[in-house]
Amino acid sequence: MNDVTEPVRGKQTIVRPRDAASLILLRGEGRELEVLAGRRPGHVRFMPGVYIFPGGAIDREDNRPWPVETGGEHMAPRLLRSARAALRETWEEVGVLVGRRAAPDDRHPSAAALTGVEAAYAAAGIAAAVDVLTYIGRAITPTRVFRRFNTRFFLADGAHVFGEPAASEELEDVGWHPVGRQPLAALRDVSQFMLQRAVAIRAGTARGEPPLFCTAGGKRRVLVCREAIRDM
Repeated sequence: MNDVTEPVRGKQTIVRPRDAASLILLRGEGRELEVLAGRRPGHVRFMPGVYIFPGGAIDREDNRPWPVETGGEHMAPRLLRSARAALRETWEEVGVLVGRRAAPDDRHPSAAALTGVEAAYAAAGIAAAVDVLTYIGRAITPTRVFRRFNTRFFLADGAHVFGEPAASEELEDVGWHPVGRQPLAALRDVSQFMLQRAVAIRAGTARGEPPLFCTAGGKRRVLVCREAIRDM
């Protein structure tokens, strides 16, 4: 999940956007650049046939630090829980972990005391290293949509990905898709925008503050998002 533009049918109702997070994973350079993405199944009502990056709504459990988590001290609380949600959803939807090898002396609670994603990191000996994630920006779904999200996007390099991507109930055709020599088919406008921003950040050519991609006055707009401030 990370964007949608299906209109609301019938009487217009403005739906309050739910906080969400998405993770853009890139590997390779130049024409060999690839992004980890998957396609929403064709039979679902929500974004059928659309390619998206792993992600989804923030859950209450994402407010709590993980025993397997490291490197989140630099992030504002709102972004930190968003980063956890992005890592969790990435594991749930495409089956990969993002971080680095845990130190040999790391000690974690027994598996019975861990959530599913925490247990997956612990079993693999991987630390959920929040500091390998870079905040890209935020996007809010337009008002005339039956399901809306206020999504924070993050970037991480493929060097920090552990495991082989796999399809799930949420996504099919999951894998590393080429974007350096051809555009990824069926990406929505916000996904294209955030992907371009992620590529620029990775290349060191991005300029300005993290953007806020939204709709105002019936037009798509790019504003400034200041959520990277530590004390928010």
